[in-house]
Amino acid sequence: MSTYAVGPGGAAEPAPLWAAALRRVSGTLARDLDVARAGGAADRALAEGLRAVGPGFDRLVARQGGAGPAVAQPVVDRWATHWARSVVALVGAGRFGEGSVSRWVLEWVVPALRLDLRTVTPLVIDDLVTAAAQVSGRADATHWARGIEAGLAAWPSGVPLTDDRVREVGAVSAWRAGHVRLRSAARSLVPNLPDAVADAVLRVEPGQDVRDLLARNAEVPCAWGGPVTERPIGAFRGFGGAWLLPPVVTGGDGHRWSVVSGQTRWTVLTDAFGEAVLPDESEPDSDAAGPAPRQAWWDRYGDDVTGAVRAGGVVLVSRRSSHRLLLVADGGATP
Repeated sequence: MSTYAVGPGGAAEPAPLWAAALRRVSGTLARDLDVARAGGAADRALAEGLRAVGPGFDRLVARQGGAGPAVAQPVVDRWATHWARSVVALVGAGRFGEGSVSRWVLEWVVPALRLDLRTVTPLVIDDLVTAAAQVSGRADATHWARGIEAGLAAWPSGVPLTDDRVREVGAVSAWRAGHVRLRSAARSLVPNLPDAVADAVLRVEPGQDVRDLLARNAEVPCAWGGPVTERPIGAFRGFGGAWLLPPVVTGGDGHRWSVVSGQTRWTVLTDAFGEAVLPDESEPDSDAAGPAPRQAWWDRYGDDVTGAVRAGGVVLVSRRSSHRLLLVADGGATP
């Protein structure tokens, strides 16, 4: 897991705010610690976990003040209580080992965010831990975290920041980082975000308009601010992909494609930021069309093409000799 760490680990740093807050709230953590111990968590692991997150907690609190008043002690204690409970629960569940996604979120991701601790509740800690587990393996988790950081840094001071708004930023950032299954939800959320926030999360270049980019992306899902980039999709199962036999593309709309591999049907999702290969669990349709007969315009993609479908400004091509599909810009071939 990539992190933001550029020096010694966080546990080597002092954390006076965290230490003081833990002393004040220690009585409220007794039951949580007892539950974790009953589940097999060792005191040493619990103590190590609580020490590890201290520097990040101090960075988070320090980042909130800016030019305004310091964070009030009751607010600090409320966050410290939930922060500690989250760590204890994760250690108890065996999800806080060195290099784990959960630990990365608490040590590096949350501390990098500019949150208003008065209006955002500590529940966002759990939201981000859960979201990171979903993003990891489906998208670039570091880009996801960086996108949230950039979006919240650009949040206008006059617009209240709430848990729901943080979740919206997280969903849009996950899509931008390659989580293609969030495409529809993220696109619906972008217009609700302040312009500066949307630009930051989506990494909009100077001179570009996010509304124009979204409109273009609606027509050509695999394009964003430039031409479609040719890329392979999927792989042989022995190399970490999904397919035992070379896949054959049978249909699609530029975002959602139908593919068969042997007797198994698949759905392939593509857009400008990522792709996903998903098993098609719908009931078999005996009348469903199979691979189309070879067509003359396929020749531009090779002499072993088994399927080529044009839609949404792109062509998805399958070949007899490859377990990878090829996504290319539609060159205007005549069907």
